[in-house]
Amino acid sequence: MKNGVVFFLFALGILACDTSSTENSGETSTSDDLKPQKDTTLIYLNEQIINDPSNPDVFLARAQFHLELENYANAWKDFDDALLVDSTRTDILFERGEFHFGQQRFENAIADYKSCAEIEPNNTQCLVKLAMMNVFLRNYEDAIAQLNTSLKVDNQLAEAYYLKGRIYKEIGDTTLSASSYQTAIEVDPDYYEAYVEIALLYAKANSDLAMEYNTTAMEIRPRSVEAKYNAAIYLQQTGFRDTARYTRALTLYNEILEIDPNNASAAFNRGFVFLEYRQNYEAAIIEFTKAVELLPNYHQAYYNRGLCYESLNNNEEALKNYNTALTIEPTFTGAAIAKGRVLGE
Repeated sequence: MKNGVVFFLFALGILACDTSSTENSGETSTSDDLKPQKDTTLIYLNEQIINDPSNPDVFLARAQFHLELENYANAWKDFDDALLVDSTRTDILFERGEFHFGQQRFENAIADYKSCAEIEPNNTQCLVKLAMMNVFLRNYEDAIAQLNTSLKVDNQLAEAYYLKGRIYKEIGDTTLSASSYQTAIEVDPDYYEAYVEIALLYAKANSDLAMEYNTTAMEIRPRSVEAKYNAAIYLQQTGFRDTARYTRALTLYNEILEIDPNNASAAFNRGFVFLEYRQNYEAAIIEFTKAVELLPNYHQAYYNRGLCYESLNNNEEALKNYNTALTIEPTFTGAAIAKGRVLGE
C-alpha cells in the first residue's frame, strides 16, 4: 500500500506543477501564480475521494496536501477519515502521529505511535518515535526496551543510538552515553545532534576532545549558533591552557552575532572574556553595553559593567550599574556586596 501512496502523490505532482514554462523563461512563480495549481490539485483530490471513498490513500494524499498549505484542521480530518477506512495502516498512524507531534498534541502522538507498534511490533519508525516520547516523559525502561527492539530489527538506526545516549546521560552513566553517541555518529557521520551531545560530555570532563566534536558539528552546520556557542564556552573556560583560546572564543562569539545580531549572551560573554581574562575594561564595557541594549533586564551585564567601571576607578558609574542590577534583581548578592564596597560600607 505504501508504494501506491508514493505513486499517487507523484501523479499529483505532475498534475499540479508544470514547470517547463518558468524554467524556459527564467521567471519564478509567485504564491499567486501557484494558487490555480493548488486549486486544481484540491479539485482532483476531491474527485478521487468521491470516486473511490474506500481508498485510504486518497484521504492520506489530501491530508498531506492540506499540511503543505497549513490547513491543519482539514488535514486532521483527512487523517481520521483515512484510518476510518483502514485502521490497520501503520504508515497512516505514523503520519498522523507526526502531525500531532508537530502540533504539540503529545498525548495524541503517543497514542498513534503506540497503536502503530501494537499492529506492527517490528515497525522501527513507530518504535523509535514512541521511545523518544518516553524519553521526554522519563519512562527510561520502556524507552530502552523499544530502542533495543528497533535495533534488533535494524542495527543501523542512528536515532535509536542517539536516544540511548540521551537516556544514559540523564541517568548519569556518561561512559555508556558517550559510547551510544559515538555509535550514532559511526552509523551516520552527519548526525549533528550526536556531535553536539558528545562534545558537551567531553567538555564537562575538561577533555579537549570536546573541540574535535564541536568542530565537526560546526562543519556540518556552519550557521549553527548552538555549536559555535558550545565551542566558544569551552575555549573560554580552558583558556588557561592556551591564551590563544580566548581569541578564538571571541571570534566565535562575533560569528554568532553576525548570524544572530540579537544574541545578548554572545555579547555578554565577549565582555566577560575582556573583563576576566584580558583586563581590557574599556572593551568589556562596550560589550556589556551591547548586551543590555539587546536585553534591558540583563542584570548580570549591568553588574559586570559596574565591575569594569570600578576597576577604572569610576565609582559613580559603577554605583549606577550596581543599582540598576539590584533594581532588576533585588536579591543579587554580588551586586549588593559591590555596592557596599563602592560606598565604603
